[in-house]
Amino acid sequence: MKNAATQISRTRVSRKRARQRGYEILEFALMAILLVPTFLWVFINGMNLIRLIQCNQICRDIGNLYMQGVDFTTYQAQTLAQTLAQGYGLQIGSTFTGSNAANDSNAGNGWIILSEVMYVGTSACSALPSGTSCTNSGKYVYVMRLDFGNKSLQINGNSLASAIGTPSSATINSEGYVSNYLTDASAVAANAGSFITLTDTEVAYVAETFFASPTLSFSSYPGGGITSRVFF
Repeated sequence: MKNAATQISRTRVSRKRARQRGYEILEFALMAILLVPTFLWVFINGMNLIRLIQCNQICRDIGNLYMQGVDFTTYQAQTLAQTLAQGYGLQIGSTFTGSNAANDSNAGNGWIILSEVMYVGTSACSALPSGTSCTNSGKYVYVMRLDFGNKSLQINGNSLASAIGTPSSATINSEGYVSNYLTDASAVAANAGSFITLTDTEVAYVAETFFASPTLSFSSYPGGGITSRVFF
């Protein structure tokens, strides 16, 4: 009798454990619905945090070289920038001779904008011939602007642009110099005053870098990208 009772007890325990296994699988499936997206989010944002630190340094290095006089309208200098941004998909196309201030129709996952901005005051306007109206008096203007990489780059489906403004119709030569920046309204860096404060004729150098992260994209969890900006 004792053995029979023990056997019955064991059978009941086995059946209970079998039922519990089914519940455990169901519980795990329900938890996975919440945990998997969380793990993906943590992974993607963790990797982008690492990329942010690296890309900030890339932006600073390129901007510092630009401020020191490196001519990034040349292929040699753009190759140097590509080397500094190694691993981030900056493409500058095939070699070219001379200067190219708008080498921005390439493929790839990177886009670089370099700008020299000046505040126009009384002293700046005094350089104009007598009787010429100083259209951009009291404004920040582009003295130089150049870019290279992929201007059509998007991050999470969003188009990119310089934070300080875009001289869309200003006349810019192959070396990046902006013509008539005192009188051409399209040479104004409309948002520069939100980031910097300059005095009359004082200039600032701006480096902006954009890098997409398509390798981190998972279905509905896009990899995003990194935007860096440095003022000198």
